[in-house]
Formats: sequence, structure tokens, C-alpha cells
Amino acid sequence: MKIENMTKQEAILAMQQGKKVTHRHFGDGEWATMNEQGKITFEDGASIDSTLFWKDRSDSSFNEDWSLFYKQ
Repeated sequence: MKIENMTKQEAILAMQQGKKVTHRHFGDGEWATMNEQGKITFEDGASIDSTLFWKDRSDSSFNEDWSLFYKQ
């Protein structure tokens, strides 16, 4: 379930607070969050450096349409 419409900056702040976020380009059930070391963690448990995460999402379509992710 997707709730709210956030900008990229709002999504980053939510992730830094440990919240799960999703984007309109993500598939059903896909989300990301940020751990205390600044790594991005995904729903499958994989983690990557936040710089790499955002490098792959530098297109302007990722500047908006972020939402908090809540499991149904």
C-alpha cells in the first residue's frame, strides 16, 4: 500500500528516520530505507551505498512521486 506523495528530499528524510519508502517506478512490494550508516536497504535485505542508489535514480522522474510504504 502506498500512502502520501513526497518529493525526493522528503523521501530521503523519511528514510533517514528508518521509514520505508517506495516510488511509482518500483514494483509492488518494493521499498527502500536507510540504516544508521547511511546505506540503503531494500525489502529483500540487500544494501548498497546511498551514493550508488541515487546515482541510478538521477533522472528527474525521481524528484517526486515517493510514498511511505505500508504493508497491506
